[in-house]
Amino acid sequence: MIGTRTASCTVSVADSVEEVGRRAWTSLVEACGAPVFYSYDFLCSVEKLPLTSPSRARYLVAREEPAGEPVAVLPVYLQHTRDPFATGPGADALLTVLMGHVWHCYDTVLPSRVPLTAPLVETFWNALGELADSSDVDLWGLANVAADGELARLLTEIGVATESTVPRYRLPLAGGPATLDEHLTTVSRPSRRTLRQFARRARDAGAEITLRQGSEALDQDVLDLCEATADKHAPGYYPPDRLAALVNALGPDCGILRVDLDGVLLAVSLCLYDRTRMHAWAGGCLYPQELNWSPQYVLFAAELEAGMASGRQVLECGRRNDEFKTRYGLHAQPLVRAAVRR
Repeated sequence: MIGTRTASCTVSVADSVEEVGRRAWTSLVEACGAPVFYSYDFLCSVEKLPLTSPSRARYLVAREEPAGEPVAVLPVYLQHTRDPFATGPGADALLTVLMGHVWHCYDTVLPSRVPLTAPLVETFWNALGELADSSDVDLWGLANVAADGELARLLTEIGVATESTVPRYRLPLAGGPATLDEHLTTVSRPSRRTLRQFARRARDAGAEITLRQGSEALDQDVLDLCEATADKHAPGYYPPDRLAALVNALGPDCGILRVDLDGVLLAVSLCLYDRTRMHAWAGGCLYPQELNWSPQYVLFAAELEAGMASGRQVLECGRRNDEFKTRYGLHAQPLVRAAVRR
C-alpha cells in the first residue's frame, strides 16, 4: 500500500470505498457538503459497474493517525481510454489514465472535514503522483475542478499548472427566481415566448410530465433514450445496464423527470440530489417532425420548475449545449484540470 506522510496526517490508498466504510465515508462527505458524486452509493455503483470501462477505482484517504477517522478523501480512477480534451493528430489514441473524478462528474472536489490548505492539497497531489508512478500511466491528475474554487487556487499555489476545459452550467436558486415565469423575465423576449409557446402546445397535445423516484420511473425506454442521445457524441457513454444499476443504487437521491405523449417517451432527465443541489445530470430527447413543439424545451422548463420546487440552493445543468443554456439564463461555471502527461 502506498503511503504519503506529512506532519499532521498519513495518506494511504484503498482499493474499495467499502474499506473506508459507509459510516465514516458518509460522515465526512456530508460534513463538507460534497456533491452527490461523492456519496457512498454513487461511488459503490461506479466502482463495481463503472460507466466507463475498463475502470479501476482507487481512494486516497488521509487520517490523522493510521487507525483514525478519515480527515479527507479523494476518489480516482485508473482507466484505459482516450483523452477527452485531446485534439488534432493522435487525439483518438488510447491512454492509461489515472484521473479524478469520473468524467460523468462535472464537479471535482477534495472532500475534507478540515479547511483545505496548501500543505493538505500538496500531500494529496504527491500521493496521486506516487500512485501514478506505480501504475505506469500516460496521463494523471484532476479534471472538472471549479476554476474559481479553493481547490484550483491551492493547486496553483503549490505550483501545479491548470488548463481550462469546458464549463458547466448552473442556476442559483437561493434568493433567486421562485417560479419559472419569474426566471423567464431575465431572458430575451423571443426566448421567453418560444419556451412558453412550446409548453402550452405540449399541454394542449396531452403531454404528461412526471417526476418520480428513479427506481420507480426507470424502464427500458429511459435507458434507450439516454444511450441513443449520448451516442451521437460519445458512443457508449451511458451503458444501459450500468446506468440502471446506478439509478437503483441511489434510491431517493435520484429522480426521473419524463415527458410522455400517448405512451411514447419523448424526453427524460435523470435528476440527482444532494443537500444543496439538484443536478439535471443526464437524459435525452426525441424530435418527431410531426410535433409543433420541442420536447427539449418542454423538458428544460420542467427541470427549472423541479429545481425550484426541490428546496435546493442551486440547479446544476451539466456541460455542453452552451448556446441554449446561456440563452436561457444559466450561469457558466468555468472548469479547469490539472493534468500531467508522460
